[in-house]
Amino acid sequence: MSVLTLGGITTPRTGTLRGKGGKRGRRDNGVSPFPPPRLLTRRPKAALEWRDVRLPIVGRLSARLWLPTILLAALLVALMYLVQTSGIATTGYDIQRLQAERDDWQLRNEQLQLELAKRQSLTWIESEATGRLGMVRPDPTAVAYIKVSR
Repeated sequence: MSVLTLGGITTPRTGTLRGKGGKRGRRDNGVSPFPPPRLLTRRPKAALEWRDVRLPIVGRLSARLWLPTILLAALLVALMYLVQTSGIATTGYDIQRLQAERDDWQLRNEQLQLELAKRQSLTWIESEATGRLGMVRPDPTAVAYIKVSR
């Protein structure tokens, strides 16, 4: 006689079982003392332990690596914050320095424009010609006019 089980068709085992109750036959409660061969190789789903649980958010990291992973992520976020903050502060100082340099150049430009306007005035040109170059104003009677005919 064959019996249909999860592992396939097997022949029933005969003999007596030894346990607390002494000698009992196989047919007294209908429970086989030996599990089917297929169940020996498979791990039951209810027997999963906490360390074997995989987290969908973290990926394939096990539960033991949560804390170090979270601490590493917090450290990276803090480091990025510090880098950005120091970059902003440095940029602020650069802006102040460049504004001061711009103000200096604008002042220098205004001074050069004033110098150019002074040197283009006729009174300054006359004073330079008479003072530094030793030129004299012509006498109005010493002027001769020349007519050119064509």
